[in-house]
Amino acid sequence: MAMLGLTGCMSYGAVTLDRDRLDFTQAMANSWKQQMLLNIVKMRYGDTPIFVDVGQIVSSYQVSSSVQAGGTIYPGLPAGSTGSNRIFNLGVQGQYTDRPTITYTPLTGSQFVRTLMTPIPPIRLFELIEAGWRADQLLMAGVQTINGHSNSRGGAQLRLEDPEFVTLINALRRIQAAGAMGSRYHADRDQNGEGLVVYFAMKNATAEVRQDIGEVKRLLGLNPARTEFPVMYGEVPPGRDDVIALHTRSGFQILYELATFVQVPEAHEREMRAYPHLPPAPGGQETLPPLIRILSGEEKPADAFATVLYDGRWYWIENRDLPSKGQFSFLLIMLTLAESGPGAPSPFVTIQAN
Repeated sequence: MAMLGLTGCMSYGAVTLDRDRLDFTQAMANSWKQQMLLNIVKMRYGDTPIFVDVGQIVSSYQVSSSVQAGGTIYPGLPAGSTGSNRIFNLGVQGQYTDRPTITYTPLTGSQFVRTLMTPIPPIRLFELIEAGWRADQLLMAGVQTINGHSNSRGGAQLRLEDPEFVTLINALRRIQAAGAMGSRYHADRDQNGEGLVVYFAMKNATAEVRQDIGEVKRLLGLNPARTEFPVMYGEVPPGRDDVIALHTRSGFQILYELATFVQVPEAHEREMRAYPHLPPAPGGQETLPPLIRILSGEEKPADAFATVLYDGRWYWIENRDLPSKGQFSFLLIMLTLAESGPGAPSPFVTIQAN
């Protein structure tokens, strides 16, 4: 009983740290996925996206316990009496209180502009390609034009990507898979981190890869004798044949493009309740695969990566659709890459235990 009493005075925070950290991490990840999916669906319907960040989590615990014991002995009772001559009382009481406090911060003003309206720096994209991310998925999602060749557009400005853009993306993917493309910084990179160059490794390249590299240089108007090309944002300067210039998308633009691939009933498009989908390619022209597949239905799916209910209809990403899951998860990284200047403080967890 003495040990039980001492247990009530021991610290409870260390015991709950592992559990709480994982639980809150999982809960925040699930809520972020649902919020992101909901905003993508809302943008397909022309609705207003709203982003709310978790600013702070304070979880307060209180554990108390008490033990009471007592007894009474009646020695004067006659032998053989049916009543007991000993009476013992034992009482145990405990209380556990959990009061989590969560603060939410709407994404507005300058923070909204930094996070969602700032184009992703082109250098960050090629850094991620160098880290092993698929070049085709990155460029399909994060780039609008490369040296004048345009990607597709959704929403109100509905148009397919240029055929040259399709050829370029497919060739870059094959070159990357062969290990013949990389990036590095100039030795004289400036204080803003500029000075990244993309290079093509020709030494051990096969004939097929050399052909793809030649096609990429032709499409981008690059000097065929060079193997290294600086990366910049914007348009190619006049007279330059040694630079790769990209117009990158902002986080808001990426969401807008992903919304084009949300599956909606045909009646919603006919009634102008939702933006139309991309038209089919003319004459069997080759197109890029969908950026993402977001399905919909009247019933909630049993096994989904992310699920949300909007206007009485369920929308989800299938758990077995690995490309869509990867693109959806990578969107969070792209939004982080769009940050410029002082960023908002990261969410933190404070646990008070007594």
